[in-house]
Amino acid sequence: METVTLEHDNDNSVKKSGKRIFIPAIGSLGDVKPYLILAKELKKQGHIVWLGVHQRFEDEIKKYDIDTVEIGGDMEVILSTTPDGIELQRNPSIFKMGLVKRVFLPLMEEWFNGIVAGLKDADLIVLSVTSVLAGLSCIEKYSKTKAIGIYTYPCTRTAEFSPPAFGGKSESLFNWINSFKWNIFEFGASTMYSDKINQLRANINLPPIKLNYDQMIRSIFKRPISTATIYSKCLLAEPNDWPENEFMVGPILQEKEEDHEFQPSDDLRNFLDKWQNEKMIYVGIGSMMNIMFNADEQSQFLKITQTAIGNTNSKAIISLVGFQNIDENKLSDRENIFYLKQTISHSWLFPYMFLAIHHGGAGTTHTSLRYGLPALILPFGADQPFNGDRVFINKLGPKPIPIRQMNVRNLTNAIQDLMNNYTMYKNNAQKAGEMIKDENGLGHCIQLIEKALVG
Repeated sequence: METVTLEHDNDNSVKKSGKRIFIPAIGSLGDVKPYLILAKELKKQGHIVWLGVHQRFEDEIKKYDIDTVEIGGDMEVILSTTPDGIELQRNPSIFKMGLVKRVFLPLMEEWFNGIVAGLKDADLIVLSVTSVLAGLSCIEKYSKTKAIGIYTYPCTRTAEFSPPAFGGKSESLFNWINSFKWNIFEFGASTMYSDKINQLRANINLPPIKLNYDQMIRSIFKRPISTATIYSKCLLAEPNDWPENEFMVGPILQEKEEDHEFQPSDDLRNFLDKWQNEKMIYVGIGSMMNIMFNADEQSQFLKITQTAIGNTNSKAIISLVGFQNIDENKLSDRENIFYLKQTISHSWLFPYMFLAIHHGGAGTTHTSLRYGLPALILPFGADQPFNGDRVFINKLGPKPIPIRQMNVRNLTNAIQDLMNNYTMYKNNAQKAGEMIKDENGLGHCIQLIEKALVG
C-alpha cells in the first residue's frame, strides 16, 4: 500500500485515498498503547487519525504527532480518589449493584459524550473493549460513519470459553456453562447501562435501543461489522462457532527496533552487566497497584516479593511504576534487587530477563511471551485472571496467584516451580514467541480497516 506524506488536515492536503479515522482508546496507558501503534501505522498509510484518550495521556500521544480528543471518565482516577471508587476497589463485587452504578454510570456518560465529540467528520470509528458500548450507542448521530471492532480480548460470545471480563477460569467443564456465563455477562451489562444509555441517546435525538451487541449491529449497520481480536492463538484458539466476520489476529506490540533511541541509566546498565549470567526476574504490576492497593498494602507487596526473591536465590528488577507514596528509604538495599522508578519499554528490557512476574494485562502478557519469557501472573481483576489461566493451561507458567492472596510461601513456591520446570516453560514460551511474531496482528488490523473503508 502506498505511503502518503501528510500535511496537517487543516488545509485538506490529503490524497483521495486518505480517510478520517477516530479511535477512542479509553483506559490505562497499557490499554491505549496498541491503538497508538495502530494510529501511527494508519497515518503512515495516508489516513488522518485521532485518538480519544484521557487528559493525562494527551501529551504522550501528541509526541508522535497524533491528534487527540479528550474523553473524560478516567476510571483509574475515579477508583483511587473518590469515596465510592475507593470503596469499590477495596471490596469489588458484582452484587454491590448500587455502588457499581454510582461509579460506572457517570463514567459511561463521559465516555459517551467524548465519543460523540470525537466522531464528528470521521469516516470510520475503531471500537475497543472499553468504548464499544458507548460507541455503538451514539454512532447513529453520524449516519455515514463506518465501524470496525479491534478488541484486546475476545468480546464475541462462544461456547468454547468464558467471557474474559467475567473473571476466574477461562474454561468450564461443559460448553453450556460457558454459554450461560456469556448470558449472565450480557444481561448484567444491559441491566446496568440500559437506562443511562437511552437517556444519553435522547439527549442527541436518537431513539431508545436495546443493549444487545448483535442486535445493535444489525439495527445500526444492517449487516455484521468486522472485528479483530488482538489476542494470540498461542494462548487461545479462534473459536469454531464464531461468525465469518470475527477474526483472532494476534497482538499489536511495539517492536524493539522502535526503542533504538532509548538509553538506560548507568545504574540499570551496571546492574544488568553485573548479573548478566544470573537468573533475572522482572516484577511489574502496572498502574493497577495504585488503584487497588493503599500505601501499606503496596509496602507489604514489596516485602513479600523481596523475601521470595531472596528465598529462591534470584536477582530481580522490580518496577515501582504504579506505586505511590513509597518511602524509598525503606526499600531493601540488597544487591540482588534493582528498583525501576521510571517507565521503561518492555520490548527493550525483556530480552535481558529470565522470566517475568506481572499482573496479566493483555499487553504485558503478550510482550513477555513475544520475548520467550515464562511468566507468573498475579491478577487483580477484569481480563487478567483469564489471561493468567491461559498462561497456566498452555504450560507457559505456574497457576496464577490472585494478588490479594499472595504471600511469601505461595510466591516462593511459584518462583521455585518456574525454576524447577524452566526447560518446559521456556520451550513453550519460545514457541509462543515465534507464533506471535508470525501472527502480524497489526498488519491484519490494517487490512480489515482498509476493507471496511471501501465496503
